[in-house]
Amino acid sequence: MTLIELKKAIESRVVTDDFIIFLCSENSFIADQYVDAICEINNLVRTAIHTLQDQMSALSLVISTQDELKVLKVDTFDEALVDYSKLKNTVVICNKLDKKIKALVEDYIVEVPKLTDWQIKSYMRLVCPVLNEEEINWLFMATNGDIYRILNEIDKIKLFPSNEQHAVLNELRFSQNSDLYTVDIFTLTDAIIRSNRPVIFEFLKHGAANFEFMQLVGAVLQKVKNIILVTQNSGKTASEIGIKDGYMYRLRKEWQGFPADRLVYLLNFLSGIDLKLKTGKLDTTKQIDYLITNTII
Repeated sequence: MTLIELKKAIESRVVTDDFIIFLCSENSFIADQYVDAICEINNLVRTAIHTLQDQMSALSLVISTQDELKVLKVDTFDEALVDYSKLKNTVVICNKLDKKIKALVEDYIVEVPKLTDWQIKSYMRLVCPVLNEEEINWLFMATNGDIYRILNEIDKIKLFPSNEQHAVLNELRFSQNSDLYTVDIFTLTDAIIRSNRPVIFEFLKHGAANFEFMQLVGAVLQKVKNIILVTQNSGKTASEIGIKDGYMYRLRKEWQGFPADRLVYLLNFLSGIDLKLKTGKLDTTKQIDYLITNTII
């Protein structure tokens, strides 16, 4: 059975009790949604099991479990049985199949693909219609598209009346202790070059970085060099600079006319940081603060 076939069966509310293996390419979120739907349609109670052998034993002892949907959740499914067709109202959710049983269970596999970005955002709109597009995109980025983190935050928001949910999200978003604050190295690099104070101050307030000090220095220094070579009439081609034509076009479009004295200052300051580190002239405890303090104007 394919996932599309199962979806159609659920939509028509006629779902078989045959054995199913959900083979998930990422997490089990989609599979869990389908299991819940099967339980609702067939009036079953979801029950966790640890092995299929228990189910075969129950069948041999004529133990009634007709009101249950038995769910075995494992990383790698490797349990070999003589006849899987005897299993009714039983589901396996796994990420991998052991090679030794793959041929035996092919007829029962439902492959579950990775959730796409648009699917996750569409689901966010469904479960929390109050959120606007900017808020949906921000929450998606802040959680790195992790559906479980997203729903955890949405559950917090939905504890409040709909007319208060925007304010609650803003509190989660802008609180100094928020674990949802995130900024990538490219955004911070541009903010440092342009001395974009709101972005920089927000970064300093949260003090959260998923990159090392010298990574940031290197990113800013390389960007400054590229801007100078592209916008200050160096005469070099994109290949000579070591960048692609499209990137050269974007640099020229976005940075043409940017003050040359600012670029020269950043070039000299950033080039000297490596020497200061090697000679012990730079406090190693507050390096990013030092970088920002000396580059903001």
